[in-house]
Amino acid sequence: MDRERVRPVSLPEAFSEVLSDLADLLHKEVQLAQAELSSNLSAKLRGVVWLGLAGVFGLLTLALLSGAIVAWVTTFGVSLHLAFLTVAGGAAILAALTYLAGRQESQGELFPSRTIEQVKHDIETTKEQLT
Repeated sequence: MDRERVRPVSLPEAFSEVLSDLADLLHKEVQLAQAELSSNLSAKLRGVVWLGLAGVFGLLTLALLSGAIVAWVTTFGVSLHLAFLTVAGGAAILAALTYLAGRQESQGELFPSRTIEQVKHDIETTKEQLT
């Protein structure tokens, strides 16, 4: 057996060890919170990128296909203004679908809730050890 574990430890030494371990634990919890926050921010950033892409695709759809589709719709005997409205409605549906994809991606939680729960658990464990 290890001699240090067998020898009796005084109360100030035990208290000092507990405080040292607590400081180390809190430092590790802060690092965990930083990692979790970074992960959550990355998810939010991906959501923003998806929303930006939704806007770009919406504009590209309108710019590149509108003229061709309007011309095609008019070949069926539809008036020009009704053809423009039909094409605009289709482009709006595509833009809404890409917006919903981006919104779903960006709705993740930003607050480091797992770390907070772990810190609460650590505090309870420390309280039990000190009493």
